[in-house]
Order: sequence, then C-alpha cells, then structure tokens
Amino acid sequence: MSLESVASVLDKAFGDDAAPAVALVINSPGGSAAQSHLIHARIRALAAETDKAVLAFVEDVAASGGYMIACAADEIHADAASIVG
Repeated sequence: MSLESVASVLDKAFGDDAAPAVALVINSPGGSAAQSHLIHARIRALAAETDKAVLAFVEDVAASGGYMIACAADEIHADAASIVG
C-alpha cells in the first residue's frame, strides 16, 4: 500500500460534508515504513483541515505499518483477539 494508492479514497472520505467522522478499517501485517508514515501524516492533515474525527477499526491484524496507520486515528477499536502492535 502506498499514499498514491489511497490518496483519492482518503480525499473522498474526508470530503463527505455529511459525515462527522471517517472510519478506517485496518487489516494489515505491515508494509513500508515510509509509506505508512506518509499515509498517517495525510490522515492527520485531512482530519485537521476538515475537523473530522477519525476512528480505526482493526480486523485480524494491525501490525507494523498497519499499526502506524491505526495510530493516526483519534480512537482505535479492536477485538480482544486482534493482533495490534
């Protein structure tokens, strides 16, 4: 996953004026540290620009880069059996 591959989806989600928050559904064992950081930074910038809350929902796993992206959220929700970290 890269910022380029998710930028348009993020822009669309944060551009929905009717939505008070943006939900991130994360199921990722990791990936590029640099790309994860770029995605994290873009999420935080869009949240600040639009004054929207960001909620992360972890499915099976949010590890490494997936965890970094989850940390861009204001809240992280995970099942007790999810692997997070």
